[in-house]
Amino acid sequence: MTRKTVVKVAPGGRAKTAKAKPAAAGPSAASAHLLQSIVQGFSIPAFVIGKDHNILYWNRALERLTRIPMREVVGTNQHWRSFYAEPRPCMADLLVDGIEDRIPKWYAGKYRKSDLLKEAYEATDFFPALGEKGAWLRFTAAVIRDAGGKIIGAIETLEDITERMTAELTQRESEQRIISVIEGSPIPTFVIGLDHTVLYWNRALEKLSGIPAKDMIGTNRHWRAFYAKERPCMSDLVVDQTLETIPEWYGGVAKSKLLEDTFEAEGFFPDLGKSGRWLRFTVAPIRSSRGALVGCVETLEDITERKKAEQLLVDSEKILHSVLDGFSIAAFVIDKNHKILYWNRALERLTNVKARDVIGTDQQWRAFYGKRRPCMADLLVDSAMDKVSHWYSGKYRKSDLVEEAYEATDFFPELGEDGRWLRFTAALIRDAQGELVGAVETLEDCTEQKLAENSLKRKGRGPT
Repeated sequence: MTRKTVVKVAPGGRAKTAKAKPAAAGPSAASAHLLQSIVQGFSIPAFVIGKDHNILYWNRALERLTRIPMREVVGTNQHWRSFYAEPRPCMADLLVDGIEDRIPKWYAGKYRKSDLLKEAYEATDFFPALGEKGAWLRFTAAVIRDAGGKIIGAIETLEDITERMTAELTQRESEQRIISVIEGSPIPTFVIGLDHTVLYWNRALEKLSGIPAKDMIGTNRHWRAFYAKERPCMSDLVVDQTLETIPEWYGGVAKSKLLEDTFEAEGFFPDLGKSGRWLRFTVAPIRSSRGALVGCVETLEDITERKKAEQLLVDSEKILHSVLDGFSIAAFVIDKNHKILYWNRALERLTNVKARDVIGTDQQWRAFYGKRRPCMADLLVDSAMDKVSHWYSGKYRKSDLVEEAYEATDFFPELGEDGRWLRFTAALIRDAQGELVGAVETLEDCTEQKLAENSLKRKGRGPT
């Protein structure tokens, strides 16, 4: 039988002269050309290697990605040049050699078996030697077998996912910064998603609630930190956009003056801690860049000590009010703006001016004078001690018992039917820091004593 010489298309499109072989020995020139055309037509970068690791095909998309023309690499085993700075196996090489167990050595934590193809593996990795600044590639390598099932090569496809990975990494970095801010914040904070699942639960809230983040993240049981039985937190109501129901659950709620769609409230939580805690909490919606609601952040401030201080102040004011009101000595108290804070019952009886008519006003003078003028307490509040002599010349002296206090005795013709003699003392009131907050003035009716003294004086002089 005569042998014929045929032109066979070698991998990479190079023609060579070869003696014809029986058809069963390998692919025809037409099929090889068809395979090459298919690979070249891929929009996805791809290369094919044979059993000997030499490159059979290197398509145009891969030329553009790697900037290496196929004529430089087809027929060689230097495909590694495109991806690595020094020789090492690509994933296709490992599959051709049937050493899949070596994949973890080279691609640890970056690969997985393909869900679509048998004998195929996928991986994602960063290639610093690719391009100017490196590139992220998602690549898949699959074994190629002949009709008899024998491995004859492998194909590897590569997808440049640099932009996507850069965006994802930027987002992750942004999320990590947010997490770090939330975690490091001294303000107890938690975040929930649209499904009410807890996404973040920071250390400050762990300390406040006594519940670790690992027990809360991924659940919708954030109510446990604040209530004895299940009920919505304010963030749940905001996520559900059932804003009209917020007052049903939280009295005294108010919209924030600083942020839109943000609500603030405070309340006592008897189930928080050993004796309950007062919390001031703020809830704000979290929106995507397009304005879509994606979750809610709730911050909580423990205001228990402040509330206790406020209650002590209220209690002390009540006590002071009761003490002043129970004085048998007439007294009134003004603040640093001259407004009357207290006007006790004894002073009501002495002046016939009711407390309800003067408290909150600066009209204390009405009880004693026919026209507006300062009382001694007003002069002390204004630190105008040098003017005391102008208004009470020859009638006053500094107190021997109390610092920053003056005493005086004077006749008040407008007081009562025939006027009254009063002995009065005014003293400054300062807070714990020494700041001036007001003055108290006590008044004692000494009319009878004065009349008796004057009578004795007249008798002592005798007839003239």
